[in-house]
Parts: sequence; C-alpha cells; structure tokens
Amino acid sequence: MDRGLDPSIALNLLENALRDLMEHAYAEQWGPSWLDKVSTQKQREVWADRAQAERDRIRKGVAAVSPVGLQYSNLYDLTAIAEKNWQPLASALGKSKDCLPLLRRADSLRNTVAHNRLLVAHERDLLSGIAGQIRNQVTIYMSNHDPAGDIYPRIEKLADSFGRIIRPSLDSPPSLTAEQVLHPGDVVEFTCFGTDPQDRSLAWELWKPKVRQPVPRATTNAGEEACLEWVVSEDDVQERCWIDIRMSAVGARHHRNGSLDGSGVFVYIVRPPRGAW
Repeated sequence: MDRGLDPSIALNLLENALRDLMEHAYAEQWGPSWLDKVSTQKQREVWADRAQAERDRIRKGVAAVSPVGLQYSNLYDLTAIAEKNWQPLASALGKSKDCLPLLRRADSLRNTVAHNRLLVAHERDLLSGIAGQIRNQVTIYMSNHDPAGDIYPRIEKLADSFGRIIRPSLDSPPSLTAEQVLHPGDVVEFTCFGTDPQDRSLAWELWKPKVRQPVPRATTNAGEEACLEWVVSEDDVQERCWIDIRMSAVGARHHRNGSLDGSGVFVYIVRPPRGAW
C-alpha cells in the first residue's frame, strides 16, 4: 500500500516550500533587508556555520561566501520565524491557528527523521500530508503572482556547490557570475528545484559552451530536487564560461518559451590546467 512520500523527501519539500514563500512574501513586505527583520544574529551565524561546513565537505580550500536567505535554516527555524511574522504569509497559508499546529507537529517528526529513527505508519502519512498541503498552497500562491502561473512550471531555485543561488521566478535577469576560478578536473554540483501547477514531471538539462547537447540530464517529480554535475574539462576554458540550466515539463504540448519553461545561467572563470599555459 502507498505510504506517501519518503519522510526525508517530505521534509525537504516542506522546508523548501516555506523558504520559497518566505523569501517572496517577506521581500514584498520589507524589501531587501527582510532577512534582518525576521531572523536574529545568532540564527544567521548558525546558518553561516552550516554553510561553511557544507562547503568544506564538498570542496576543500574554497573561500567562504555568505549564505543566501534561508537556505541553511531548518524546519524549527522556519516555524519560529513564521510564528513571529505570520501576516505576510497569510495569503498563502491561511490563518495561523490552523497552519502553525501542522508545522509544529511536522517539526516534532523532523527530530525523529534527523536521528535516523523510523516513523510509524500514521506519522509517515501525517508528515507526507502536511508537506503536500503546504507545497500545494505555496504553489497556488506563487502561480497567482505569475500571469501564466496556472499553465507552466516554474523554477524556484538553482544553487551551485559554492552556495550561490539563482531564483528565476524572482531574479531578472536569471543569471549569476561566480567569483571562483575553476580548472579542468574540478567538479561543480547544481541543485535544482521547481514546481508545477499541473504536477507534471520536470526535465532538467545542463548546457555548456561548445557542446550541442545537454550534459547531463535529470528528471524529477514536481517539487523534488534534481542534482546535476558538471565536470570541468579543457573545452570549458575561457574567462566567462556560461553554464545554462534549463527546465521543461515532461510531455507538455506547450511551453513558456520555445521548448523551455525556465532557465538560469551561472558564469564561471575557467583557466587552463596549472602549468599548461
């Protein structure tokens, strides 16, 4: 019998939905300084430590960069922020007295999942249901802020392994120039997250210069993260190497822009192998 989403996937969906909603709604309410408004210095320091630990794990010797927004917050942080700053979220999530108990219950289950303990069947179903409900509410809200949002999927977040983030639904143009200097043999991982009002699967592609087909590809359910990996080669050597992440709905007859429903571009400096110039 179908027991719903895997608990770790459900938590990921729930946290990503809340982050996306908060970053959109709070920026509308308070402008660019919204993060300082809704979080404490101590919270931001903890998130910075988590970001640095991840960067140290992924790639040794890369200079630290400040985490963006709520990327390294967890459900406990997000629930506390929502409780203190509910009004901008109400259009999407409804009354706090109805939604906050669900978030608190999900957070209590998060502790079990985080310690690799199994949830019993009804807890698994409950967590999956809460995640699905919140994700759907956020998707509907965000779609209503997009004139074609009820037709096409939307990229909510693209992130590279240096902690840099593009949000094509919010950023214009959806591109970002990274400061890191790369060399052939380096590996960059991209995390991609999108939603679709029609709940279709999403196809993700990574395009790079001098290559006429995407390398690599991935397909996910809407609302789940996709991971793409770029292994830097000598063909990528140039001072502005554009890495284009593209997304489209699988099986759709129509797309937002040609054959695509969304894209974002990361720009890197790629130099020849050390000692080869």
